Amino acid sequence: MIPLFEAYPTLRTRRPYVALGEYPTPIVRLERLGEELGLSALCLKHDGVSGEPYGGNKVRKLEFLLADAVEKGAKEVITFGYAGSNHALATAIYARRLGLGAISMLLPQVGAEYVQRNLLMSLREGAELHHCRTTPALVAATVYQLGRHTIKTGRLPYIIAPGGSSPLGTVGFVNAGFELDRQISAGACPPPRWIYSAAGSMGTCVGLAIGLKAAGRDTCIQAIRVADQRYVNHAKMNRLYQQTVSLLRSHDPTFPKLEPLDSNIELRDEFFGEAYAAPTEGAIEAMAGMQRLEGISLEHTYTGKALAALISDSRAGRISDGAVMFWNTYNARDLGAAIAGADHHHLPEPFHRYFQ
Repeated sequence: MIPLFEAYPTLRTRRPYVALGEYPTPIVRLERLGEELGLSALCLKHDGVSGEPYGGNKVRKLEFLLADAVEKGAKEVITFGYAGSNHALATAIYARRLGLGAISMLLPQVGAEYVQRNLLMSLREGAELHHCRTTPALVAATVYQLGRHTIKTGRLPYIIAPGGSSPLGTVGFVNAGFELDRQISAGACPPPRWIYSAAGSMGTCVGLAIGLKAAGRDTCIQAIRVADQRYVNHAKMNRLYQQTVSLLRSHDPTFPKLEPLDSNIELRDEFFGEAYAAPTEGAIEAMAGMQRLEGISLEHTYTGKALAALISDSRAGRISDGAVMFWNTYNARDLGAAIAGADHHHLPEPFHRYFQ
């Protein structure tokens, strides 16, 4: 039984859940990086190995979202992101495992190797991919695809929010907070005063803030904004926090109220850079350091920027006097063999630009 259901058994009877991941994900002591930064208690929560064949932070959210889709009799799911969306790929992989079709509505972004890899893996998983040039175009295309697929299958596709960060998806990271609490109690790491994580759709950071607070941990989540401010801002973060707590309390009134959002989460804007997926010098340095010292791969869109914030704060003396954790949200599973020989020309033509 997952830690959240152990703490609040009523939730188990009220919320559908399907086990997709491999938990608990390990805690890694970053001794060499910590020594270089002057941090004696630096750890990493390795959600990169959260699932097989694909890890990362999205698996936790999909355990609740896809279970809800199955319970409601959906035949397909539709979700949203940028062209190289890790969330869209994870949704395609795990939806297929449950016998669901996947439709991905994707916006343009800066090209990168991971964009190519994710698109080819989505193709392999049979996802239906649509490239939408603007947000208004995405909205119009989504309305059309919802109608087309409803006529085709007789069922409205189940809608999954960008990043899986609806209140229901966020519950996956409330559970992650309870999972970490259990690992701390078992001595896997000291209680962190700060946890650094990328904030792209905010479900990971908000869920952790709720879960750790409900478990009685005095930890501050450093939510490092990595997407446009119209999608990631304090108002949206507060709303997601309150809606997730309300959802949990609607199923189990003994779950603590935790309102309003308080000092256990801080949204940081200064590490975003020029645009979504545009690399920053800090992210590139952070990625290189993590690879050189710990042998762990990150990427420049999300995790590199989050680690850059941790490094910057360490050098500024902001986090020198307490345990620190970096929450790795980036898939660590190798997709090379799965996409070997894949031809990008089989993708819809608008995606070919990412291979030029």
